[in-house]
Amino acid sequence: MNRQSVRRVCASVLAAAGVGTAMVAGGGAVANAQPAPPTSTTMTCSSANPLFWAPSFTWTVTASSGESLPPGGAGLEPAILLSGNNELPAPPAGLLPSIGPNWYGTRVLVDWHNSTTGASGSSVSDEAAWQQKPGIPINRTWTGTGTVSFTVTVQTGAGWWFVNPQNAVCQGTISVVPGR
Repeated sequence: MNRQSVRRVCASVLAAAGVGTAMVAGGGAVANAQPAPPTSTTMTCSSANPLFWAPSFTWTVTASSGESLPPGGAGLEPAILLSGNNELPAPPAGLLPSIGPNWYGTRVLVDWHNSTTGASGSSVSDEAAWQQKPGIPINRTWTGTGTVSFTVTVQTGAGWWFVNPQNAVCQGTISVVPGR
């Protein structure tokens, strides 16, 4: 075997080793890649009751990717939309609401960080008062698209959210995607 043949064989072996290494390294990078978080999540968080005679309760809060019209906005923008419920008993059905001592007010705070864009912020929901079964007030959090981590604080008070407020705190991460 002459020198030129030996060089070709060595070059071929090195090229094959390089391709094999690249395939293994590339496959490892794909295997270690983190999948995008889902576009919605449901969380539960507990709260003391603002009415001293009533038991504590648990909120179930769903955060979903969606779109909403910001104040003064010209069009829909990507946002986190919240909905939820709790395990407090519903008031009895009837034409007139029952009169009793169990009235609640609620407000929701959302602190968020978009790890895709680096943006952060907070939002405050509408306020609801004098409800016999409190719910999640209308809340829109404009975050832009990307992976968004957030903390939801549901403030529940006696009659109004600010009377002996009790906080239920939930955390989650979702992908906020553009509308279709």
